[in-house]
Amino acid sequence: MISREGPLVLSAIISSINGYYIEEHLNELKGLGREVVIRDSGRGLIVEADAILKDLESIASVKYYVKTIREVKVYEIPILRRSGNRIEAPYFAHHWIRRIAEKNGLSVRDEVNWPDSELKLSKNFSLYDFQEAAVGEWERSGRFGTVVMPTGAGKTYVGLEAIFRTSRSTLICVVTEEMAEQWRELIREKLSFDPGIFSGRRKEIKPITVGIYNSVAKHIDSLYDKFSLVIFDEVHHVPASTFKEVAFRSKAKYRLGLSATPERADGNDHLIFLTSGEIVYRISFPELLSRGFLAPVRHHIIYVDLSDEERREMSRELFLARNDDERKLIEKKYALKAKNKIREVLRIMEEVKDRKVLIFTEYIDQAEEIYRELRKRYKVELMIGKTSGRSEIFERFKRGEINVIVTTRVLDEGIDVPDADVAIIVSGSGSRRQMAQRVGRVVRGAPGKVADVYEIVTRGTIEEKLSRVRRRGIGFLKASRDLKWGNPQPAR
Repeated sequence: MISREGPLVLSAIISSINGYYIEEHLNELKGLGREVVIRDSGRGLIVEADAILKDLESIASVKYYVKTIREVKVYEIPILRRSGNRIEAPYFAHHWIRRIAEKNGLSVRDEVNWPDSELKLSKNFSLYDFQEAAVGEWERSGRFGTVVMPTGAGKTYVGLEAIFRTSRSTLICVVTEEMAEQWRELIREKLSFDPGIFSGRRKEIKPITVGIYNSVAKHIDSLYDKFSLVIFDEVHHVPASTFKEVAFRSKAKYRLGLSATPERADGNDHLIFLTSGEIVYRISFPELLSRGFLAPVRHHIIYVDLSDEERREMSRELFLARNDDERKLIEKKYALKAKNKIREVLRIMEEVKDRKVLIFTEYIDQAEEIYRELRKRYKVELMIGKTSGRSEIFERFKRGEINVIVTTRVLDEGIDVPDADVAIIVSGSGSRRQMAQRVGRVVRGAPGKVADVYEIVTRGTIEEKLSRVRRRGIGFLKASRDLKWGNPQPAR
């Protein structure tokens, strides 16, 4: 009964029985199982927890969804393995086991040899009140949780403050080399510490290391027990099939997830909150807009049409398509790459030529064509996957030596782009995250600033639906509607 129900329930049952019992024996019974012991197996945790076995069933396994073109496959990922009255668990389960134990009135004896090397850091920055609140909530949650802030709200500074307050060995996981370099420079400047970079090209392991997700995942066997704190930047990437091994295997006792949009289209966001902690702090674009921290947005939707030649070519390819999936890809390609979009970009540029402009496309050849047209008249650079010297391009953009960057998905995520106030979305997916990230590149606050977002959509095609989907629920656009400039401008 102790094993099944716990000693407190047993005590209540016995106390209600008419008759007698020997009190000293009952006190012995009450003492049994009142402590949860957590030990280290070298690969994870071993938990002796008779009294909470039933409650632990809630995290025994989780569903994992894999989307294919035709279906969604559901897999079961085991989290806990039971052997008698002992549980084997990954290291991140420590927080959940502790919470369940405390909820049941049980003490926890933690005998795990956690990574715990101290760092001496100096702090050369200050926080806004909402950033301070975010770090405070994270600390109150046992330094285990996710912080959600819009693009441009300074999530990186929340991470820097978490590193400073913890002052323990830290791994920061990021998606790209550019993001790694930006974190490295900020850590040098703001914490006076020279961190390592762990990527495909470099394998530097230091007490503070910035690692690329896929490189860290490949070498997790040698990295898993090196860090006390792990920060998952753009934490929505954690559930990816390869990246999730970092969160599952890491021995870091403390964890911080950072994202503007933690929700995932595949439904696997629960893995974020399981391995990095639930959302402990969230602030929205409307709140930051009301404080003047971010700029309001004027949203312009501009429609173009396919040419007669493009319609004939699309019809021919659709006729030859073998299935519905192929037909959708053909329709999407023609809609997103409509030639009339180039003409509209040139027209918009005449209106905004003296401002700082980011032009987003979905395709490299489309970006290259726009760049060739614009370079005849404007100070413009092209930034695609193979572009080198990106930091130099950003510096020139910052200084005003160029005022237009044409890009693909390179700037969609995480990159700290110098201040811009115009975004032209020539083509994009139906992803709300992508839309939020692109709009977020131009909303960093400045006195009197109003950002302009131009979205070019091919009329009567699949792109109209993609446009509606990606705008749905985007706080940047919704929050500005109450302002006189917030509603979409009349379609041309």
